[in-house]
Amino acid sequence: MPLRLTFRALRTIRSSRYLLLLIALTTLLTLYPFWGRDVVGLATFDLVFWGVLLGGLWALHRTRRLLGIAVALAIAAFIASVATYLTSSRGILLVSCLLDLTLLVFVTANILSHVVLDEGRMDADRIFGAVCGYLLIGLCWALIYGALDLMQPGSFHLGKAPVPPPDPNADPAPHFADMDPLLYYSLVTLSTLGYGDIVAMTRAARSLSALEAIVGQLYMAVVVARLIGLQLLARRHERP
Repeated sequence: MPLRLTFRALRTIRSSRYLLLLIALTTLLTLYPFWGRDVVGLATFDLVFWGVLLGGLWALHRTRRLLGIAVALAIAAFIASVATYLTSSRGILLVSCLLDLTLLVFVTANILSHVVLDEGRMDADRIFGAVCGYLLIGLCWALIYGALDLMQPGSFHLGKAPVPPPDPNADPAPHFADMDPLLYYSLVTLSTLGYGDIVAMTRAARSLSALEAIVGQLYMAVVVARLIGLQLLARRHERP
């Protein structure tokens, strides 16, 4: 019985464009605060993060041209990610961050193009895509904030959050896992919660934060309205 359920779940994931990506995103956003700075913690973070990227590639697999572009970007991003383990250079981390961002922006744009612009019935997979698009926007902005903080250190003030004791097994090299406060900041800004515990300090950081809040509000208004419109249109066509 468990084996049958496993095969059924795999068939469901395979038949869906966005379910695998949604699972990977949910896993990343749920577990990222609990990974340490040792090699195992960083490797685990990267594995789950690359699960998100692979889920994005799967979302594009039905269009060969888009998949080819995404695979090329993924190869470059993977090489840069490996390089961050081989050197402690902030420049390498910045390149890796920007390549990850380029790939995620490409995937997000194509997902939103399908969800918002394509005609067709409104089904569960399109809803999964809409949720993925929202979460990917938050992840993309976290990478933007991370790149900004690498180029302009001190762009964000992390408030009076307690500093954990140093880990003797921690890797001293910079890593995207160190940017987890910016992922949190991105998500609360996107949803316009605005707790105020992390503050944008520079003009660029403030401008990007305001723009993300605007995008978050527009996303809810435009995408939800579009999905409701597709559902109403489908019901109208079903009437005799």
